[in-house]
Amino acid sequence: MDTLPSEIITRILEYLPFDDRRELARVNKLFYHASCHPVFLRKELLNYESYYDASRNSFNAFENMLLQSRRKLLCLKFFHTAYIEEFTIFTNLGNRIISLSLNNFDSLNDLFLDAITQCCSNLEKLELINVLNFHLTDNDRKPILKLCSITLDRVRLFDREFNLIMKLAPNLKDLSILGCNLIGSSAIIKRFYPHNSNHIDCSFSKYNSNHIFSEDNIVHHLNNFVRLNSLKLNCGVSIFYRIQPIQLEIKSLSLNFDQTIYSDFIDYKKLNLVLNQYVFLEQLKIISLPICMLSIISNLYNLRHLTLSYSAHESNYSVSGDYIKSFVESLKNLKYLRTLSFNRGFDLINHLELPIYPFLECTLKSLTSLDCSLDSNLEVLKFGTNLTNLRIRNGGILKVEDLQLLFRNFTYLKHLWIENCSVLNDEIFIKLPISNLKELITLKIIPSNISHRCLQHITNSRLKVLTLTNMSLEPCSTQAELNEFKHSVEMLSRAVPKLTELNIGPHSMSMKTIGESLDVTNYYKNSFKASLTTYFKWLKVMKLW
Repeated sequence: MDTLPSEIITRILEYLPFDDRRELARVNKLFYHASCHPVFLRKELLNYESYYDASRNSFNAFENMLLQSRRKLLCLKFFHTAYIEEFTIFTNLGNRIISLSLNNFDSLNDLFLDAITQCCSNLEKLELINVLNFHLTDNDRKPILKLCSITLDRVRLFDREFNLIMKLAPNLKDLSILGCNLIGSSAIIKRFYPHNSNHIDCSFSKYNSNHIFSEDNIVHHLNNFVRLNSLKLNCGVSIFYRIQPIQLEIKSLSLNFDQTIYSDFIDYKKLNLVLNQYVFLEQLKIISLPICMLSIISNLYNLRHLTLSYSAHESNYSVSGDYIKSFVESLKNLKYLRTLSFNRGFDLINHLELPIYPFLECTLKSLTSLDCSLDSNLEVLKFGTNLTNLRIRNGGILKVEDLQLLFRNFTYLKHLWIENCSVLNDEIFIKLPISNLKELITLKIIPSNISHRCLQHITNSRLKVLTLTNMSLEPCSTQAELNEFKHSVEMLSRAVPKLTELNIGPHSMSMKTIGESLDVTNYYKNSFKASLTTYFKWLKVMKLW
């Protein structure tokens, strides 16, 4: 083992999950340094979460841990942290920080921008999530040349503050604007920018209001970010088709029409025309795309990853099946497609059924990930043997023999999610060859309609996430009977030692039985749950109701 080159050890560790890499890091110095390779550190997020009653000592302990760490690269996330306001942590850690996420903050001021621009010259990714207020002034700050990704999610800021943040990243490649209150009305734009001209202005002073966050300002910046190759919008979707043709090399695009699907502000004809030009797209996600626009997707021949939900109107319900069938058949033209999510989104006719058509054999054979509702012929169970991720939305279509076939043939599955599987019961579940899926990491069956005794028959040693809802815990009217359930979980912990998330949602009758006795209720919600957590060494999330 000591004679292996470090490059070979690093390649071996790439195939292992985080917990296994941590274990192997203890073998010797060679393995330790291999586990600290930048390719791993960039994927490992270090979280600090606190509330108003948290002590300053806990934050200092987190900072000291980072200072004493030998990590050369840090990806940090702070959630609701009052003590970060002094921002000395950035001064101390400086160039080691390559990714920074601030979540659920009341406000951010100049101290924040000054700290990261002065100290974090290696910062590549910045996320600001659920920030209520910004108090920024026009200080002359040095840009962060390596900052290529910015996410603004549910933040309350205005054009001038947005400009100041954009100034930090002259080499921006990835921009996400999610859940922000954008202004697109031309009347409001003219009110705040009465002297605005239509010429292209590369300065940051064209839109500089302290009162609105305008779509026009975002478009102005996008037209000047020549390196941009990823864009995510779930508000102000019209921004997309207003970008100049210079942006035709965008590789990743995410749009959400969920709030605008019935709005007059979206020019779908223009959107259709513009989207057809983005032939370089490799990754596309669109939520609530009008069903009549499905055909434009099949023209994007370079797509590798597609997530798509469609919406229909009463006016085109009669021809909706034709749109779906044509789209499913056209997927044969997407030669590079590897991951596909295709489902119906929310619309005004959800009470009416839309037809489900089978994917072609050539499509199913090329996919490694699929999320959809299955057709009655269950073609995916015959040809989707290359799948590593599978989510079945209409599990009610599955019969016992279909479940047997699924668990017998899909030996390379890593993530399996089945919804509305009505046929399941204890007898059927116990006979399923679950242990045959040796690579399985995630198993979700919602609802499962089984009892806690089935937990004793899950033996996948690699499993990390297990969700089985609508589970029967009966008999459970006494603490002694609840201990039978505890015994089932204990056996599960021995067979599945690496479980990090366990979600067992009992059905209403079980909870009603538990609730009839106050002593049993208190035991179930407190000491009972605490005792169960001791069985799993790596458990991070446990939900029992």
